[in-house]
Amino acid sequence: MKQHKHLSQRGMDRVPPMFLTKKLARCIKLGSSALAMGALGLTPAWAQTDAPALEEILVSGQRQSIQSAQLIKQNADQIVDSIVADDIGKLPDRSVTETLQRVPGVTIERFMDIGDPEHFSAEGSGVAVRGMKHVRSELNGRDTFSASGGRSLSFEDVPAELMAGVDVYKNPSADMVEGGIGGTVDLRTRMPFDAEGQVVSGSVSLNYGDFIEETDPSASILYSNRWDTNAGEFGLLLNYAYSEISTRTDGIFLRPYFARTDILEDQTAWIPRGADWRRMDFNREREGSYAAFQWRPNDEQEFYFTVFRSEYDMQWNEDAIFVDNDPWAIQLSDDARFDDNGVFQSGTLSNATPPEWSPNSPGIPFGADIRVSARNSVTTDYAAGWSFAPGNNFEFSTEFQYTDSKTDTLDSTVATGISLESLTINAAAKPPKISTDEDYLADPSNYYWAFAMPHVEDSKAEQFAWRADAEFFVDDSIIRSVKTGVRLTKREADNINTGYDWQGIFASWMTTDWEGGLNINDLGMPYVNDSSMMSLNTFDNFFRGDADLTGVVWAPNKELAEGYPDSYVDLYRQAAEYADSLGHPYSETYGPYQLRDANDPQWRNLQSEDTYAIYGVVRFGFDNLPMPIDGNIGVRYVDTRSESDGFLVYPTLAPYGNGQMEPMSVSNDYDNVLPSLNLRMQITDELIARFAVSKAMARPSFSEMQAYQILDANMDEETQRVNLTSGSWNNPNLKPLESDQADLSLEYYFDDAGGMAHVNLFYKDIDGIVRNQTGIEQYVDLNGQMQDYTVTRPVNAGSAKIKGFEVGYNQFFDFLPAPFDGLGIQANYTYIDSSTNIPNSIDPDTGALIAPTDTDGTAFTQNLPYEGLSKHAYNLVGMYEKDKWSVRLAWSWRDDYLMSVGPNGFNGDNGGVNSSAGDSGDAILWKLPVYSDASGQLDGSIFYEINDNFSVGLEMNNLTNEQTRTIMHQKNGGAGQNYASYFVNDTRYALTLRATF
Repeated sequence: MKQHKHLSQRGMDRVPPMFLTKKLARCIKLGSSALAMGALGLTPAWAQTDAPALEEILVSGQRQSIQSAQLIKQNADQIVDSIVADDIGKLPDRSVTETLQRVPGVTIERFMDIGDPEHFSAEGSGVAVRGMKHVRSELNGRDTFSASGGRSLSFEDVPAELMAGVDVYKNPSADMVEGGIGGTVDLRTRMPFDAEGQVVSGSVSLNYGDFIEETDPSASILYSNRWDTNAGEFGLLLNYAYSEISTRTDGIFLRPYFARTDILEDQTAWIPRGADWRRMDFNREREGSYAAFQWRPNDEQEFYFTVFRSEYDMQWNEDAIFVDNDPWAIQLSDDARFDDNGVFQSGTLSNATPPEWSPNSPGIPFGADIRVSARNSVTTDYAAGWSFAPGNNFEFSTEFQYTDSKTDTLDSTVATGISLESLTINAAAKPPKISTDEDYLADPSNYYWAFAMPHVEDSKAEQFAWRADAEFFVDDSIIRSVKTGVRLTKREADNINTGYDWQGIFASWMTTDWEGGLNINDLGMPYVNDSSMMSLNTFDNFFRGDADLTGVVWAPNKELAEGYPDSYVDLYRQAAEYADSLGHPYSETYGPYQLRDANDPQWRNLQSEDTYAIYGVVRFGFDNLPMPIDGNIGVRYVDTRSESDGFLVYPTLAPYGNGQMEPMSVSNDYDNVLPSLNLRMQITDELIARFAVSKAMARPSFSEMQAYQILDANMDEETQRVNLTSGSWNNPNLKPLESDQADLSLEYYFDDAGGMAHVNLFYKDIDGIVRNQTGIEQYVDLNGQMQDYTVTRPVNAGSAKIKGFEVGYNQFFDFLPAPFDGLGIQANYTYIDSSTNIPNSIDPDTGALIAPTDTDGTAFTQNLPYEGLSKHAYNLVGMYEKDKWSVRLAWSWRDDYLMSVGPNGFNGDNGGVNSSAGDSGDAILWKLPVYSDASGQLDGSIFYEINDNFSVGLEMNNLTNEQTRTIMHQKNGGAGQNYASYFVNDTRYALTLRATF
C-alpha cells in the first residue's frame, strides 16, 4: 500500500512530541498517520489512509469506538466530544438523535417540538448543546440543512447506518464555519481510502414495537474498494440504508385549574377545566444513499466527489377527545374532594347551565377529532474537492458544494363534537382516572360535525458553497503553521406556510347566527346517512392497562383528514345541504368551504442570502516549557447579505391608503468578527488542561424573516382619532444572536484502552434573543406624507447567561479476573444554570403581553429559565465486551425544563369573568408555563459474533416503559404545580443480522 510521504513526515515532525501518546505514535508507526493527523485537526481531504492499521491496536466493537473517540478528543485543536461507529453501519443507537444524547452537554427533545407539549416523539427530535437549540449541523465539515424555514438539519432525518461517527464541537476555532452558539454537530461518513481494500457489508433488521404491535423492516448495504493503476489510485464507496418503525403513544391530560369562590366555604377552590385523552400512532420511513469517489493521481494531489441523499417520510394519526368546557359553568358532585389548599382532587364535573358562548349546547362540550400529520423531507448534498501538497511546507484545498432540500407537510384535523352530561376525574391518581357515560359516547348519533383545520407547508431551499484553504508550515519555530481561507455561499429559500386554518362546520356558536337558533344536539349525523365517515376508537389496552379509563370515541375517518382539500370541500358541502334542508341559511351565511391559496403572498416567504467569510489561524507551540503548551489563535470575519421579498398592504382608510398592496424587498446586511483562542497544556503525560475563548453567532431562521406586513388605520369612536398600527410575527431585519463564550477543561487519560476522565467548565454570554416588541415605524400615505405607526414585531431584545460544567468518565476494567475483565463503563454528568434578561413578548395580533399569567390574572414574578435547558442531565452506560459477546445497557436522564409559555391547551381568555365565578371584570389573558418533567430512558443491545463475517444481535429501546410527563405551573398558594399530561409509548426491539466481507 502506497504511503503518503508528506503525511508520514508531517505526522512525526510537525506534531509536538509531548502530544504523541503511545497509542498515537504507534498509529503513525503502523501507517495510520491519516487517523493521527485527523485527530490533531490537520486532516486534508486526501489524508484518509489505512484505517486497518489502527485495528492492529484497537480491538473491534465498543472498545474500538471508545478508543477512537478518545483519540479524537485527546488530540483535537478544539474542545470536542465524539461518538464513533463500532462497526460498519452501526452507531451505538439506531438514530443519530438518540446517539447524540450520550454526549456530555447534549440533550434531545422527546416531543415533536419544544413548543408542543401535547405530542410525544418516541425517537426524539430537536438537539440542544449546553441548553442551546442554536446548533450548527454539518456533513463532513460542510453546511447541511432541512428545508423547513430553519438553518439546521433535522437529525432524525439522517440514517444512522450511513455514519462513521459524530463529532460535537463545543468551542470553535476560526477555521470552522460560523453559525452555532450551542455548538457544531458534524456527521462524518466513510471514504473509500479509509479501508485497505475491498469491503462489502450489510445488515437486515426487524423492528418491533410492543405497544402498537407492528413489525417493520430495516436494511443497509455498503460496498467499498480501491484500485492502484498507472493513472494513480482510485476509490469508490456506495452505501444505502432503509429503515421503518411504528410506535404508539397514549396520552392523558388534565387541563388548567381555575379559581372559584362559590364552591367551598371560606376558601377558594381550584377546579380543573376538565380532562381528555388520546392515542397517537406514528410511522416513519427513512431512506439514505451515499456515494464517494476518490482519485489520488500522485503523492501530491487528491480529487474527490460525494453525493449524499436522505429522505424522511413520517405520518402520525391521532384519535383524541378533548374538553372544550367553560370553567365558570362547572358544577361539582357532593363527594368532590380537595386538598388543604383547596385544589380539586376528585369528583364529578357537570354543567349546570349551558356556557354563555354556547347557549344551545347543554352539558360539557367535547371535541373528538382525527388528526393526521405527514411530512416528507428530502435533502441531497453534492460535493467535489481537490487537495494539493507540493512539498512539506504547504497544503492547499478547495471544495464546491451544492445542497438541495425540500419539505412538504400536511397537518390536517377533522373533528366532531359531543356534549357529555358529566365527567368523573380522580386527579390524585397517577395517572388520573377518568370515566364518563361510555354508552352515550358509543352512539354515533350523539355527535355533530364540529370543525376542520388544515395546515400546509411547502418548503424548498438550495445553497451553493465554495471554499479554499491554504496552510503554510514553519520549521523549528514556536509558530507551527499559518492557515487562511475563504468561503462563499449563496442560498435561496422559498417557504410556503398557510398557518392553521380553523373553520367551523356545526360549531355551537354558529347555530346562534341562524334565526330561531338550533339545539346542536339535534343536528346529529343524519346527512351522513350512516357512520361510514367515522371510526370508533375503543382505546383498547389504553395506557398499557394502567389507566382506569371508561370512554370510547367516534372520530372522523383518517381518510377525511388525508383527503384534503377534496374531502374538506365535500364535507362542508354536505353540511350546508343538510342545514339548508332544515330551513337554516347555512349556505347563505357561510357559503362553500374556502381553501387558502398557498400562492397568496401572505403565506409565502422568499429569502436569499449570500455570505462572504475569510479567516486566519496561527498554530503555535512552546515545547520547552516545564508544562508544554500549544494551541491556535485566529479570527474569522463574515459578511452576511440577505434579502426578503414580499408585500406591504396599506390601510383602506384615506388618506393612509386605499388597500393597495405594494411589493417590498428588504435588505438586511451585517458583519461579524469572530475571534477565537484555543490553548492546550501538557501537565503530565496523562493530564491535559485546555482553555478556550471565542465569539460565536447564530443567524435568525428564515421562518422569522418573512417580508409581509399589513398596516391598519382604525377610527376610535370615542376620541375620533385614527389609530395607526401594525402587527407581524416576522421581521426581515432581525440580526443574529451573538455569544461570548469560554471553556476550561482538565482531561486525564490513564490508559490506552479508552480510560479517561474529564471535567469541563463553560460559560456563555448571549445577546440578541428575539422577542416581540412594540416601536414606532414610518410609512408614507397617499399624499406622500410620512405617518407614524405603532408596530409590534420580533426584534433582538434579550440576553442570557449560561454557565455550568460537564464531568465524564470512561474505562474498561481489564484488570478484573475473567470473565469480568470484559466489563466497562461510560458515565457523564452535566450541570447548567441560566439567568435571563428577556422582556415579555407582545402578541402582534392583540397587543397583549405574552407573559406567564395564572388563570386568575396573577402574573408570575420569578424569572423563568431559558427554554429547553435542564439544570441536571446524566448518562450511564454499562458495557461488556469479551470474546464473541458485546453487551450494552445505557440509561439517559435529564432534569425538568421549560418547554413553552402558553402553548396550545394552556392559554386562553376568561371572557371578563374573574375568580368570583360569574362577576364581570376585566378580561384576563392567561398563559401558563409548561415544563417537561424529569425523565430517563433505558436502552440496550446484545450482539454475538458468529464468525469473522457474521454477527447477530438484539437492540432495545425504552426497556422500563417509562412514563413521560409535563407539568403546568400555576401560582403557589393557588393551584401550584400539577401534572398536565402523561404519556406512554412502545418498548422497541430490533433483531439484527450483520455481515462484513
